[in-house]
This record gives sequence, C-alpha cells and structure tokens, in this order.
Amino acid sequence: MELTPFPHHGPLDPSWLPANQDLVDDLVQRVTERRVTAVLGPRRFGKTTALRSVAERLEDTAVPVWLDLYELTSWADFAIRLDRAIAGVVGRGSSAFGEIAAGLQLQLGVMGVEFRKPAAQRPDAMLTVHAQFDLLVAASALQPIVLIVDEFSGIVGVDGAAALMRTALQHHFQEIGLLFAGSEPSTMQMLFTDRAEPFYAQADLVEAPPLSTGAVESIVRQGFADSGRDAGSVAAHIRSFTLGHPHRTMELADAVWRQVDRGGVASVEHVVRGIDAVLAAGSAGMERLFSSMSTGEQLVLRSAAHGDSIFGPLAKSLGQSNGRAQHARSTLVDRGHLQRNGSALDIIDPVLAEWVRRTFG
Repeated sequence: MELTPFPHHGPLDPSWLPANQDLVDDLVQRVTERRVTAVLGPRRFGKTTALRSVAERLEDTAVPVWLDLYELTSWADFAIRLDRAIAGVVGRGSSAFGEIAAGLQLQLGVMGVEFRKPAAQRPDAMLTVHAQFDLLVAASALQPIVLIVDEFSGIVGVDGAAALMRTALQHHFQEIGLLFAGSEPSTMQMLFTDRAEPFYAQADLVEAPPLSTGAVESIVRQGFADSGRDAGSVAAHIRSFTLGHPHRTMELADAVWRQVDRGGVASVEHVVRGIDAVLAAGSAGMERLFSSMSTGEQLVLRSAAHGDSIFGPLAKSLGQSNGRAQHARSTLVDRGHLQRNGSALDIIDPVLAEWVRRTFG
C-alpha cells in the first residue's frame, strides 16, 4: 500500500511538512540571543512543526526541553508533565540532569507513578514543580538549555502556575532560552500584555504565518514527483482554496493525490473532487462545532463566510442585532475561529468556511 506524501494527522515532523523557513530562522535567532518569544496562531497552523524545526536546529548548541501544557488541570499534572519533559532529554544533557536531580532528591520519569499513590504517600505537587525548575536552572549553568513550552495558554488552568514559573526563571533568561507557543489568541495575548499577569511584557509576540504560495507549490510538486505523479497546475488551486492553512493544505493535497494514478497528471477536476472529499470527511465535525455555538456566533460565521458585514443586510435579515454580533465576533476571534483582516473578517479554517457556504447557501 502506497503511503501518502501528504500526511495530515497530528503534529507533523518537519521532514513531512517543511516549516516556514523565515519563521524558523527568526525563532532560532531570537532563542540564540535569549529573547523570550511567544508564537501565536490558530490550532493546526504549523506552530508545533516550526518549534520542532527550531529544536532540531539547536540540538548541536543547546539542550531542548519540550513541555506541552495543553489542557493543564492541576499542580500534580504540571509536575508530571515537567517530569516527562526533563526525563525525555537525551544526549549530552542527560547525565547532567540526572546528577543534579539526585542532589535535589528528584527521581526523573516516575512522577506519573508517584501521584497515583495514596494521598498520604504522594509528594507535594507544588514543591515538586519548584524543585523541577531549580533543576532546569542548575543544569543551565553547565550547558545551554532551551525550554520550549507548547500550548502555554493551558497554564491558566492552574492558579499560580504562571507566577511560579516566572519567579523561578526570571533571573535566568540569559541562561535558559524560552520559547512559548499557544493556540488561544486572546489567552496568549492576555498572558503577555495584561499588567496583572506574571509574564506581562516578558516576551516578543510573533504571529505564525500561513504557507506562502511558493511553499505550497514546492510541497505539492515535490510530493507528487516523489511518488511518480505530475502535480500539473493544482498547487495554485490548492493554495487558492486553503489560503496557506498548513493542515488544510496537506489534507487537500492528499485528497487530490489519491485520485491520480502513478504516471498520471493532476487536474483542476481532481481539486474540485478533493474539496468535496475533504468536506465529506469533516462534515460531521463541522456540524458538531457549529451546533455548539450560540445563535449570534452562527450568524456571524454565516456573514463572514459570504464576505458580508456582520452588521449588514444579510445579518439583519437573519435577526442579528448589533450588540449580539459584536459579542459573537469577539468570542469567535478569541477562540481562533475568526481573524480580522482590515475591516473584514476571515474564517481561519477554509473548510469550515466552505461548509457554512454550502450548508446555508
């Protein structure tokens, strides 16, 4: 069975989806200069792939420590994830981490077991997190460390966690490179721009860009060529539909590729059928997502999908009030479904936009 050259399930290895090289170059320079940086962007928009590319680029000069805070729920959860991140360090950093951990009476890689013990036998979760950051700081004195925190917005799920993290690291930003990423725009903005937040003004904010026309052309042509097919002119049509959305670009390219036999040439008709296939595959999920939204949010999406003002005739004819439209717009932007484009609003997911258009005419 032939494997697709366009995988699109889960975070992708940089070898499968080349990250935006300009973004990666910029992040590597920022981390090398020890400039704390936060990458913002919608879900499935290539942030994790870019961070993995950064980690690979830095492996010869620093020890990358990868921490994922998606849906963080408790101090024990924080301690377990930090433990996995530190224990996962390999290569030249592993021995230093192990020696320092022993001195701090920390056993690496076992926190998941420790916190399953009866309550009286469990370690104190907050003190454990303190010790784990002490370990990172001590190790950074021996060799450069880069702490990459994916889905940093999840830290709001544990009261006081961001404050502890800043307190532990604030005097060591020159020893530990810090790189954050998050998929909830409003929360990420709040964490770094709200004066009440511990990380206020502590990081440069960088937007993850969509794939350029040239990048899509290169990815599509290479994938078809490597599998004995000719992409023809479909790359431009794929980019026109997906607008460079990384996940949707790979998904649509895969749907087109599956229709073309080895030795064949892709055509516009294949793209049209590919879009239909992607919509069919995602229809149930789109319907659940749309149904979970308020009426005001649904009406804003319907207006945005057709390029109409959320205060325009279409919205009025559907019973949308200005106040409800404003509130719904803010909510959808905060959740990463909409983005402002000058005076217009764009639905970030092109498949959701097309589903709304086809469903509501």
